[in-house]
Amino acid sequence: MDNRITQFLFNRSGIPNFKKFLDLSAFRQKLISGNIANASTPGYKSKDINFVEEYKRLTQKGRHIAGMITEPGHIPLGNYPQKPPKVNAVKVQEDDLNSVDIDKEVPRMAQNEILYSVGATLLKQKFETLKKVIRSK
Repeated sequence: MDNRITQFLFNRSGIPNFKKFLDLSAFRQKLISGNIANASTPGYKSKDINFVEEYKRLTQKGRHIAGMITEPGHIPLGNYPQKPPKVNAVKVQEDDLNSVDIDKEVPRMAQNEILYSVGATLLKQKFETLKKVIRSK
């Protein structure tokens, strides 16, 4: 019984969506860090994700029928949240060493860090609100 109440409270408070937000932001941070680390690697392709599209995909409650995968060879159907984010790689131009533009990567990293901080702060506030509700009489 306690488990059902806990699941209800967590799901209704939006905590699973905050987890998805933070996980996606952390994934993007790794991609951007990899780009910066490989700024002088010949032939390296800069990688990034479309954060907004991926977050929508993870959080939407579609009207599609999601198929259940029972064998490793099955193709997922419908809305399949376990699918990894689509990583976009920028092609290397003929004249360039690689496709990393450090002047674009550093602001992306700063923006992503702000997104993560805001998400973590909002999640903390959700937990504090739940704590207040539980302690109130």
